[in-house]
Amino acid sequence: MSRRILSAFLALTLIAGFAAVTKADVTGSFDIHFQMIPEGLQTEAVQFYFDIQANLQVNVTLSGLTIGTDIGFGTTGIEFAVITLDTSLGALTVNDTFVFAPPFACDLETHDDGPYPMGSNTAEWSGQCPGQYVTAIGEVGFVKKRIELELNIAGITINNLALFEDVDFPDIQGGSNHEHDHFTSGDVYNVTSWDSEVDNATPTYGFGDVITLSGQTVSGITVTGRTNFCASGRNYIKKRSWLYEVNKACTASLGNTLDPAIEGGAKTGFFFEEEYLGISGVNLGGIDLDMDIYFWPLLPLYASITGSFDVLDLASVEFSLTSTNITNLTLDDISFVVVTGNLILYLSDTDGDLQFDSTTAIFSGVLNPNQNPADFTAIVVNDGSGITYVELDFGITRGILAFDVATAFAGSGGALGWYYTNFAMSVDYGNGFAIEADMTFSQSGLQDLGMTVGVTF
Repeated sequence: MSRRILSAFLALTLIAGFAAVTKADVTGSFDIHFQMIPEGLQTEAVQFYFDIQANLQVNVTLSGLTIGTDIGFGTTGIEFAVITLDTSLGALTVNDTFVFAPPFACDLETHDDGPYPMGSNTAEWSGQCPGQYVTAIGEVGFVKKRIELELNIAGITINNLALFEDVDFPDIQGGSNHEHDHFTSGDVYNVTSWDSEVDNATPTYGFGDVITLSGQTVSGITVTGRTNFCASGRNYIKKRSWLYEVNKACTASLGNTLDPAIEGGAKTGFFFEEEYLGISGVNLGGIDLDMDIYFWPLLPLYASITGSFDVLDLASVEFSLTSTNITNLTLDDISFVVVTGNLILYLSDTDGDLQFDSTTAIFSGVLNPNQNPADFTAIVVNDGSGITYVELDFGITRGILAFDVATAFAGSGGALGWYYTNFAMSVDYGNGFAIEADMTFSQSGLQDLGMTVGVTF
């Protein structure tokens, strides 16, 4: 969809809202975020990457129908536009979402060992494109439509999420079906056309569906079943994401001859993606238990059991057991969380050998509670070989002003060095108006400086 069509659609939405403003309930927010990132850290006087980002959210409720708009702006113009329609028709709840955005790509520099953001190296490249390396490679286009229907009948909740989506739309986050590395700043993504070929610079549309049924037994146990067809993972655009995206093997074009084995595993003829079974609310001997079981084609069965109980009203304990080989009764991960007073302990066994591989302790309290109180939090991480991370956080609130400073130390074998320090400050003037600012320094120097001015209504 072209920028003009999107603008006309948004204008009609605003006109409809203004026409009914005397009868409608209007809420929302508007904020402007300023970000500065130094291009180098070699001297005190350097140039900065400067970015201005704005976000407008408006919800208009009229006669049981809520129309929502979530629009993001940046130096490249409109960065995303999300339009939602929510209503209830008796026992049926309807949520309709339209997503529009310009395609973005990473400015990449090709090295012998692969593409990495310009100015970075192999060790720093984690698969996500830093904000200052993002380039718009097309106009605002249609990304997807999501329609979710939920119906409650006699205590049984039926939910159906239908997805219609451009499976070629660039994903600068990486790690999904919409692979970010197919597009660079030299490409042009043609949002005004479409074809049946995936992984090119022209939109290709696919369909997915997620069906969920849940209910509760007379004893209070909740059972949930979910089946995914052509949908899994998360879908990303710049600054927004949603649960589930359409698998690009499931294009809607007639006569498509795509190999059903793409995307890391063969699909069945029905493009079955995932099956989930959840059981929660089980109590055995004072222990509350929940169970989650996942099944994917050609992959081992995955199961997770979580539970919680109290110890003599002195502490609460939560635990989690996971396994990818449940038929052989082997464990892959064991974790415990112990909460007592101001102390929280996280104990993790990542290989299932019944020996804890890492321990995290979080202590929180209030210093000088009677006069000029300050919140204090300390985080200590031990990976078995010694302390590897320590973070100290102080926060004060004085009227409308809140200030926080966090300093972290990291290392190995108990030898720690300064890692970073973050300063954050916010002023809430009331009536929905607030200002926030933060800056982060690391061993190499200033990392970024940001400020947000916002109002809610």
